[in-house]
Amino acid sequence: MFISFLICTACGPDDKGVLKDEILTLDLNYLNWACDCANWATQTDIHRYHDNKDDSLAIMSIFIEPASEGLTLPDTIGYLNDEVRFTGSFYEKRGFPEGYFSIENPNKARVFRYTAYQVLSSNYEESKRLMEEQK
Repeated sequence: MFISFLICTACGPDDKGVLKDEILTLDLNYLNWACDCANWATQTDIHRYHDNKDDSLAIMSIFIEPASEGLTLPDTIGYLNDEVRFTGSFYEKRGFPEGYFSIENPNKARVFRYTAYQVLSSNYEESKRLMEEQK
Protein backbone atom coordinates (compact mmCIF):
# COMPACT_ATOMS: atom_id res chain seq x y z
CA MET A 1 0.00 0.00 0.00
CA PHE A 2 2.84 2.39 0.85
CA ILE A 3 4.51 1.63 -2.51
CA SER A 4 1.26 2.45 -4.34
CA PHE A 5 1.10 5.76 -2.47
CA LEU A 6 4.67 6.59 -3.49
CA ILE A 7 4.03 5.72 -7.12
CA CYS A 8 0.82 7.77 -7.28
CA THR A 9 2.48 10.66 -5.44
CA ALA A 10 5.38 10.63 -7.90
CA CYS A 11 2.93 10.75 -10.79
CA GLY A 12 0.71 13.48 -9.33
CA PRO A 13 -0.25 16.68 -11.18
CA ASP A 14 1.93 18.91 -8.95
CA ASP A 15 4.94 17.05 -10.31
CA LYS A 16 4.67 18.69 -13.73
CA GLY A 17 3.93 22.26 -12.68
CA VAL A 18 1.24 24.40 -14.27
CA LEU A 19 0.09 24.65 -17.85
CA LYS A 20 1.91 27.03 -20.14
CA ASP A 21 -0.19 29.87 -21.57
CA GLU A 22 0.57 29.00 -25.20
CA ILE A 23 -2.22 27.06 -26.97
CA LEU A 24 -0.84 24.72 -29.63
CA THR A 25 -2.26 22.40 -32.26
CA LEU A 26 -0.06 19.33 -32.72
CA ASP A 27 -0.34 16.40 -35.10
CA LEU A 28 0.95 13.45 -33.07
CA ASN A 29 1.70 9.89 -34.12
CA TYR A 30 1.25 6.94 -31.78
CA LEU A 31 4.37 4.87 -31.06
CA ASN A 32 4.38 1.33 -29.68
CA TRP A 33 6.95 0.95 -26.93
CA ALA A 34 7.59 -2.16 -24.86
CA CYS A 35 7.11 -0.07 -21.72
CA ASP A 36 4.67 2.36 -20.11
CA CYS A 37 6.60 5.27 -21.63
CA ALA A 38 5.31 8.40 -23.33
CA ASN A 39 4.02 7.13 -26.66
CA TRP A 40 3.17 10.11 -28.87
CA ALA A 41 5.56 12.09 -31.06
CA THR A 42 5.44 14.72 -33.77
CA GLN A 43 6.49 13.83 -37.31
CA THR A 44 9.34 16.34 -36.90
CA ASP A 45 10.68 14.45 -33.88
CA ILE A 46 10.29 11.09 -35.65
CA HIS A 47 12.19 12.38 -38.71
CA ARG A 48 14.84 13.98 -36.51
CA TYR A 49 15.37 10.61 -34.81
CA HIS A 50 15.64 8.76 -38.15
CA ASP A 51 18.07 11.37 -39.50
CA ASN A 52 20.23 11.51 -36.37
CA LYS A 53 20.36 8.36 -34.25
CA ASP A 54 22.03 10.37 -31.46
CA ASP A 55 18.64 11.91 -30.66
CA SER A 56 16.52 9.62 -28.53
CA LEU A 57 12.94 9.39 -29.72
CA ALA A 58 11.92 8.24 -26.23
CA ILE A 59 13.20 11.52 -24.77
CA MET A 60 11.28 13.51 -27.38
CA SER A 61 8.03 11.56 -26.89
CA ILE A 62 4.96 13.05 -25.25
CA PHE A 63 2.32 11.88 -22.80
CA ILE A 64 -1.18 13.15 -23.54
CA GLU A 65 -3.80 14.10 -20.96
CA PRO A 66 -7.45 14.90 -21.70
CA ALA A 67 -8.77 18.09 -20.11
CA SER A 68 -11.99 16.22 -19.22
CA GLU A 69 -13.33 12.65 -19.19
CA GLY A 70 -15.45 13.41 -22.25
CA LEU A 71 -12.26 13.87 -24.27
CA THR A 72 -10.78 10.44 -23.53
CA LEU A 73 -9.62 8.81 -26.77
CA PRO A 74 -11.70 5.87 -28.04
CA ASP A 75 -10.29 2.34 -27.80
CA THR A 76 -9.81 2.35 -31.57
CA ILE A 77 -6.93 4.82 -31.11
CA GLY A 78 -3.59 3.62 -29.83
CA TYR A 79 -2.24 1.56 -32.70
CA LEU A 80 1.12 2.03 -34.40
CA ASN A 81 1.16 5.16 -36.56
CA ASP A 82 -2.30 6.38 -35.56
CA GLU A 83 -2.27 10.13 -36.13
CA VAL A 84 -4.34 12.55 -34.07
CA ARG A 85 -4.50 16.35 -34.12
CA PHE A 86 -4.57 17.67 -30.55
CA THR A 87 -5.21 21.23 -29.36
CA GLY A 88 -4.03 22.21 -25.91
CA SER A 89 -1.00 23.18 -23.85
CA PHE A 90 2.13 21.64 -22.38
CA TYR A 91 2.83 21.62 -18.67
CA GLU A 92 5.92 23.55 -17.56
CA LYS A 93 7.85 20.47 -16.44
CA ARG A 94 8.19 16.85 -17.45
CA GLY A 95 5.96 14.48 -15.56
CA PHE A 96 3.07 12.05 -15.99
CA PRO A 97 -0.55 12.60 -17.06
CA GLU A 98 -3.33 12.85 -14.49
CA GLY A 99 -4.36 9.41 -13.26
CA TYR A 100 -1.25 7.75 -14.70
CA PHE A 101 -0.23 4.50 -13.02
CA SER A 102 2.60 2.11 -13.81
CA ILE A 103 4.39 -0.63 -11.93
CA GLU A 104 7.40 0.12 -14.14
CA ASN A 105 9.67 3.07 -13.50
CA PRO A 106 9.33 5.03 -16.78
CA ASN A 107 11.04 8.33 -17.39
CA LYS A 108 9.09 11.53 -17.01
CA ALA A 109 8.19 13.16 -20.30
CA ARG A 110 6.54 16.26 -21.69
CA VAL A 111 2.81 16.19 -20.94
CA PHE A 112 0.35 17.78 -23.37
CA ARG A 113 -3.10 18.48 -21.92
CA TYR A 114 -5.57 18.60 -24.78
CA THR A 115 -8.93 20.33 -24.96
CA ALA A 116 -9.89 19.03 -28.42
CA TYR A 117 -8.79 16.32 -30.81
CA GLN A 118 -9.42 15.11 -34.34
CA VAL A 119 -8.47 11.62 -35.53
CA LEU A 120 -6.50 12.04 -38.76
CA SER A 121 -5.77 8.34 -39.32
CA SER A 122 -6.42 5.15 -37.39
CA ASN A 123 -4.78 1.78 -37.95
CA TYR A 124 -7.34 -0.07 -35.84
CA GLU A 125 -8.92 -1.95 -38.78
CA GLU A 126 -5.50 -2.81 -40.25
CA SER A 127 -4.28 -4.13 -36.89
CA LYS A 128 -7.45 -6.18 -36.49
CA ARG A 129 -7.02 -7.65 -40.00
CA LEU A 130 -3.37 -8.58 -39.34
CA MET A 131 -4.31 -10.30 -36.08
CA GLU A 132 -6.98 -12.34 -37.88
CA GLU A 133 -4.45 -13.39 -40.54
CA GLN A 134 -2.02 -14.59 -37.87
CA LYS A 135 -4.61 -16.97 -36.34
